[in-house]
Amino acid sequence: MRIYTSYFYQVRNFPPNLVPISTAVWPPKWFKQNKRQYKDSRGVINGIEAKIFAPRDSHCLQCTDDMKVTIAGDNCPFKVFYRRQLDGLDFCYVWSRFVDLAKRIKEKEGFDPDFALMVHEAPGNICSERSVIQDWFRDHGNPIWEWGYDLPSREEIITQMKQQTT
Repeated sequence: MRIYTSYFYQVRNFPPNLVPISTAVWPPKWFKQNKRQYKDSRGVINGIEAKIFAPRDSHCLQCTDDMKVTIAGDNCPFKVFYRRQLDGLDFCYVWSRFVDLAKRIKEKEGFDPDFALMVHEAPGNICSERSVIQDWFRDHGNPIWEWGYDLPSREEIITQMKQQTT
C-alpha cells in the first residue's frame, strides 16, 4: 500500500487502484454524489473523506492573500497551525485505519489499493497543506509522494522503509 498526495483535478487521471481520500474541509460537490461513495466511469472509488486531515476552520483564517506573497513556505502561519493539528493525531491509529480500509477494498473489489490524500491546491502552491502532510508521514517513517511526479517503484519503497528501520 502506497500513500500519495494529489489534488482533485487529478482524479480524472487516476487508475482504478488509486483511491482518492479527501482531506478538504469542503470537497468538491462531484466528489461525493448524493452524499455517498461511488465508482466513476473508470472504476475509481470516489467519496471517501478523512475529516481528521481537514484543516480546522480557524487555520484557514491565518493568512490573507497579501501574506501569502510575503511569507516563505514553512513560516506560513497556516502550515504551523496545521502541523500542530497533525501532531495531535495518533499516527498508529491513523495508519491502522488505512490498513483496515485497504483490507476492506481488497475483499470487496479484488485489488490492492493505493491511496491519494486529496487537497485543493496544485503542487506549486506554497500555501498548500500537502507539504505538511508529506512531512508528517515521513517523520513517522512512512514515505509519501506527490502522485504523478517521479514515483518510485514498490521495490524502492520497500528498500527505503528497510533503511529507515535499521
